Amino acid sequence: MDKSYIGMSARYPRLFALGAALLVFLGFWAVDNNERALAIQKQKVDIIEKLVVLRTKLGTGLTSNISAARVLAVTFATKQDLSEQEFKVLAAEVANANPSIRNLVLVKGTIVNYVYPYQGNEKILGADYRQLPQQWPVYQRMMEEHNIQIAGPLTLVQGGIGLVVRIPVYQHESRDEFLGSIAMVVNYEALLEQAGVTQMQKEIKLAIRGRDAKGSKGEVFLGDASLFEGDAVTQSIILPGGSWELAASPQEGWQGMTRLSRFIEVFGIVVCLMVWMLSYQSIIRQRQRELNAQNLRESEALLRLRNEALSATSQGVMLAAVDGHINYVNQAACHLSGYSQEALHEKKLGDLFAPVVADLLTQDAAERKPLTLEYSRQGEAGQQIWLELLLTPVYDQQGDLQQYVALLRDITDKKLADKELEIAAMAFETEEGILITDASLQILRVNKAFTRITGYEASEALGQSMRLLESGRHDEVFYTQMWEEISRHHRWQGELWNRRKNGEIYSERLVISAVLGKDGSVTNYVGSFNDITEHKVSEEKIHQLAFFDPLTGLPNRRLLLDRLARALSMSRRHQRYGAILMIDLDNFKTLNDTQGHNMGDMLLTQIGKHIQACVRSDDTVSRTGGDEFVVLLEGVHEDLQHAASLAEHVAEKIRLALSQTINLGHIDYESSGSIGITMFGMEAVGIDELLRRADMAMYQAKAMGKNNVRFFDPSMQAALEFRTAMETDLRHALMHDQFVLHYQLQVSALGDPIGAEVLLRWRHPGRGLVSPLDFIPLAEETGLILPIGLWVLETACKQIAVWASDPVKSGMQLAVNVSARQFRHPGFVDDVTRILHETGANPVLLKLELTESVVLEEVTIVIEKMHAIKKLGVGFSMDDFGTGYSSLSYLQRLPLTQLKIDRSFVHNLPDDVNNANIVRTIISLGASLDLNVIAEGVETEQQRDFLLQAGCQAYQGYLFCKPIPIEEFDHFISHRQATEKADSPKSEIQVS
Repeated sequence: MDKSYIGMSARYPRLFALGAALLVFLGFWAVDNNERALAIQKQKVDIIEKLVVLRTKLGTGLTSNISAARVLAVTFATKQDLSEQEFKVLAAEVANANPSIRNLVLVKGTIVNYVYPYQGNEKILGADYRQLPQQWPVYQRMMEEHNIQIAGPLTLVQGGIGLVVRIPVYQHESRDEFLGSIAMVVNYEALLEQAGVTQMQKEIKLAIRGRDAKGSKGEVFLGDASLFEGDAVTQSIILPGGSWELAASPQEGWQGMTRLSRFIEVFGIVVCLMVWMLSYQSIIRQRQRELNAQNLRESEALLRLRNEALSATSQGVMLAAVDGHINYVNQAACHLSGYSQEALHEKKLGDLFAPVVADLLTQDAAERKPLTLEYSRQGEAGQQIWLELLLTPVYDQQGDLQQYVALLRDITDKKLADKELEIAAMAFETEEGILITDASLQILRVNKAFTRITGYEASEALGQSMRLLESGRHDEVFYTQMWEEISRHHRWQGELWNRRKNGEIYSERLVISAVLGKDGSVTNYVGSFNDITEHKVSEEKIHQLAFFDPLTGLPNRRLLLDRLARALSMSRRHQRYGAILMIDLDNFKTLNDTQGHNMGDMLLTQIGKHIQACVRSDDTVSRTGGDEFVVLLEGVHEDLQHAASLAEHVAEKIRLALSQTINLGHIDYESSGSIGITMFGMEAVGIDELLRRADMAMYQAKAMGKNNVRFFDPSMQAALEFRTAMETDLRHALMHDQFVLHYQLQVSALGDPIGAEVLLRWRHPGRGLVSPLDFIPLAEETGLILPIGLWVLETACKQIAVWASDPVKSGMQLAVNVSARQFRHPGFVDDVTRILHETGANPVLLKLELTESVVLEEVTIVIEKMHAIKKLGVGFSMDDFGTGYSSLSYLQRLPLTQLKIDRSFVHNLPDDVNNANIVRTIISLGASLDLNVIAEGVETEQQRDFLLQAGCQAYQGYLFCKPIPIEEFDHFISHRQATEKADSPKSEIQVS
């Protein structure tokens, strides 16, 4: 304990006792304060419960009205020319179902076009929101944020106070085009009365702020605004496009005083007095005991401080007597020497260190001087450890020797660094030229190989810039790119030309590395290089022999193939077409046979020059052998027809050049050539195939009488051949039973199987399983869809009949897709009737899926057919609903039993807000039209949960079952049924 504290407690015992009593008092005060806080907290809990009820009622009332108004918004988006009468009919249904809605308004752009009811709202008809300063900012915010906005409470143009809810409407195909909005006025007083606000204001102080749904930033429109500045309880009501904030407190304020708190106050005062008396007596008794122990602790602390200081140092410390016997060592000395503390205490300095230490101890005491030596020992892992010993004799004032102080220091790292420097110095003098510069590229050091290669002595190079060796063959762009790479990667390697001292240009392979300091900045650059001039000359000769024709100097076939591969890659990358021209000289063999090979070689040389003169410098003219030349035209044009026209122009130019008279010394030779052209670009065609096509086109040119140009264009022929083959295969597929049906399970919200959709697959003997996307369009075009569709329908009905005897699958419904052409066929109703009769299938278990495009053409005829089929007991499902342009009025007339939500809306649920709103709207629309709703493409649990919460009661997708053949499907259903029976006592499905 500190002396000052002991003195204070001894001098002022009453004061310290009072302090103890004060601490006890503070404890009781904290307990009392906590009790008050609990009482207030209970009051706040009561207030919060009331606010939660109020928030729920207000939020539910508004949300219900907004959901009803969404039907008008969806109708406006899908039918922009909605008439006033259609609007009034729909608006009347919405308003009748929601009495708190005062009126409904359809706004095109910013101008009010329709209003319901008209009576009492005449003033707002034709109003332009841009001329309404109180409402225009909210309307403008709705347009900018693409979200529902709530304005008010505000004074309406038609009179009274209300809340204005605006739902933005956009072009159905493009969310970017703003069409207008659906505005709804909610009766403000009725909404508050319905939520019980008036009654609640009698019980508590209540205020609401957030005019225009601006939350805490909005104005207070109900109650006292000061509630939001005090300690009132607050709650937020989340609304579309914003929120309201509620604040409330008790009518009499927060009351924290209770009977328990009064008792705590009285009891605390009594206890404080007792603590003061006991503390005062305890301090007096403790004072003497602490004073007695203080001196002992101080002496022990000084000794411990010295030992800790010596132990904490990284240097080893040893203290020895005059005879050298060690009497103190620190922990570092034990670690460095390799001995334990007990072992060192049994030794003398002369036993541990070199003989020179023993000699020092035998000298006359007056002659003993400080000694420094280095020695090494082997560590526990076998490594060599180097140590430095500093031994110092300590004398008293009379000059008598008192003891020895020995300091040990680990110098292993220093020894290793010295060794590395020696190795680096040896490595510096290699066969490679090496130079070292500072950060500003001033040469600091070079080796002997540098002098041998460049001719510059070290004295001539030091202090000079690296530009001393520049040859002038590289421009500034080359050096800029080189130093940019060094700056990014701290390294560069490559080949460049430099100049020796005598002016000779030489080629070198150079590596430059940056040396970084501790702060990451460059301190030096190290360059190493080799003279590769002779290697470059040899390489150039080898390259010339390997890639160029020795007679004409033109690229040979090997180089042509390399450039052609590069041209194909560049053409696809830059979306530009190129061309290959195959040129063969006419009657060249006759010249060779009659005039000799020398004349033939002379002709080939001049022909090569003539062709080169007809093309660009970037194009390739190659002699691939004999009298055959190939021209590669790269990046001709991005349009195929234009590129072909340019290629034909070049070919004609070459043909005319070859048709000129060529002087071969003593004769004038009339030459000509046949040229074949093939184009390349986006099509994935191999090099060999391109050359084969050009060769075929060249032979076609020869067949036309030589001295001609001919194109090879296989696209139309190949397409025609493929279409013909596919149509023939389709006809054979029906006759040879190559079509199969796959079944994809449909389940209810409880996960029970309710049916399946049959999906057509083509098991081609050569192509394998062919997707419907590849053959259905062709079947539609050729009319083969009619027999194929009847086969699908008949097979599905037979399966329904087979399942009739199976208690597990007897109630499952099969959905069959019907194409537009099949449904419009005059005999379709008769075909359905005949198939149901022949197969004995229960028509109730058959469901026909139609797309929106089918039912929206010739609506009257379609409805008549659907009613005729519906009388048989067959159901209809609207497939891919939401992707077309369905009219609500048509939907009401169609005898549908189900809407199927397209997989494109389900794919990104629940993350995509727009898709989520569309799905909710479809489900609400189905409910309003008394139609079942099923969602396809359900692949995740999150999608299923969202759909379930939105009210969708049937699902189809890979989450439950992929499309599989009937054998696998039957096994899947049976296995599923067996599993559910086995688990039924232990599991329970709950639907919320």
